[in-house]
Amino acid sequence: MTKWTLALLACWAVSLSVAGAPLPQPTGPVILSISGKIENTQDGQTAALDLSLLQSLQSDTFRLKTRWSDSIHNYHGPLLSAVLRYVGAQGDHIRLTALNDYSVEFERQYMDSYEPILAWREDGEQLSVREKGPLWLMLPLDKYHELNSEINTGRMIWQLSKIEIY
Repeated sequence: MTKWTLALLACWAVSLSVAGAPLPQPTGPVILSISGKIENTQDGQTAALDLSLLQSLQSDTFRLKTRWSDSIHNYHGPLLSAVLRYVGAQGDHIRLTALNDYSVEFERQYMDSYEPILAWREDGEQLSVREKGPLWLMLPLDKYHELNSEINTGRMIWQLSKIEIY
């Protein structure tokens, strides 16, 4: 190869990484749409994710009791940080919105330090909309006791359907 060809290939590779990668189309029902300052989308504006895609991302399980339950439960789902990495999130702030349009906002750095998950499973069962699904933002309350406050439990949004990065 000539130097000219190598230079063109290098420029092409850099342009691909800057423009972001097109995400695969979901094969199942879309349960989470992510928009805003993200690099990786299906249509140039939004990342539409289905359950199988979310299941393929780095996950964790929390064992905890919430103020909405009488006993300890196991919650499993992808790390919020893994989801944001997957879509190439660039902003410093996050707005999460539920199916009923309830929303919460916070700084990305704050949440990254606690590694919350987007739980899709409780005690081995997939969360239905009736049971606070399809996704429920869970904070590791038992691991980080400073999270046990009204403000933080109010951020544990259920029936999560949209994330905006800004």
